[in-house]
Amino acid sequence: MSSLTHTIDAYLTAWKNKDIDAIAACMHPDVHFKGPMVEFDGIGPFLASGRRILPMLVDFRVRAVFESGDTAMIAYDFLCSAPIGNCRTAELVTLEDGLIRDVELFYDARPFELLTRPASGGN
Repeated sequence: MSSLTHTIDAYLTAWKNKDIDAIAACMHPDVHFKGPMVEFDGIGPFLASGRRILPMLVDFRVRAVFESGDTAMIAYDFLCSAPIGNCRTAELVTLEDGLIRDVELFYDARPFELLTRPASGGN
């Protein structure tokens, strides 16, 4: 089993199990993250983001993993509680020193925008 395969398997299992410590063990300290709604550097912000999303996670179903060199593209269903539902996601990850150094997520951010809007106080 390659280093990439091992790390990706551990990373996906950690998300499925909602295990933030196991997720952290897969990440490079200087991880760069880019998603539709945010971009940042460092394991601290990455784990803080994970801690915010994990309570919404209902199920995590991997659909496919494609590997090439130090890079993998992962397609999965990130099933969240209402109002999100199924968030079909593609995640491009690149390893450095056996750890995930770069993460780029591709998903429809519109359902998540509902969570950032202030509640309406309709009359």
